[in-house]
Amino acid sequence: MAVQESALHDWYNTPMGARLIEVERQLVARALAGRFGTHLVQLDSGYHKPLFEPRLYGCGLLMTQLDNRAPCPSVRGDAEALPFEPESLDALIMHHTLDQCDNPYQAVREAAQTLRPGGILVIVGFNPYSTWGLRALFSRARAGLWRSRFISSNRVSDWMQLLNFELERSEKHGFMSPFSRPAWLSKLRFLGRLQKSLLPVTGSVYLLVGCKQVPGRINGRARWRAKPILESGLAGRTIRKQHEQ
Repeated sequence: MAVQESALHDWYNTPMGARLIEVERQLVARALAGRFGTHLVQLDSGYHKPLFEPRLYGCGLLMTQLDNRAPCPSVRGDAEALPFEPESLDALIMHHTLDQCDNPYQAVREAAQTLRPGGILVIVGFNPYSTWGLRALFSRARAGLWRSRFISSNRVSDWMQLLNFELERSEKHGFMSPFSRPAWLSKLRFLGRLQKSLLPVTGSVYLLVGCKQVPGRINGRARWRAKPILESGLAGRTIRKQHEQ
């Protein structure tokens, strides 16, 4: 995964990568708009910069596999074994994390354990049912974007619902050509507009937003016991009168 992160870091610095990052930054901003919390973590895939606005959070961390110079606090860790206490985070961003994991379901499970009840999980991933997914099928690259998993958003949303997340958003975005040559980009730009209007499910990336739900707990003290305890004096007098008779 560290090799993938290094290759993706180089790709994010290309013009094509920068365009995608701008789209994803807007998606994350909308997903977090109006949310309140203190502890937010972004599981990074190589961008090495926060997609969220650090000043809006008391503690915003970036977690990666590699050392980097991110403009916010960062830690090294594994998405499949998060180094955080259970129910300690208010929000968790998975930026193409599942596309690089050996066990993506375990990563979602770890997210469910570390988020507090009502916490928000934001997942950004590559869409296999897109022109980018089609190119990845025929790519011979050994690392980087085209060696990502391209997991179906439907599959990931099933995992989220299984782990008690209420799905709030499921969207496709980024209707861009999978080719980085400037001449091709200009010629294929109109296809992206056509694709967005006629085939909106074929965006290059998907966004999933879920809120962690917790089943209601049964109160440990039975309600019927409250009245005798509060009226113990009256209850005592009633018992004594019955005994005297």
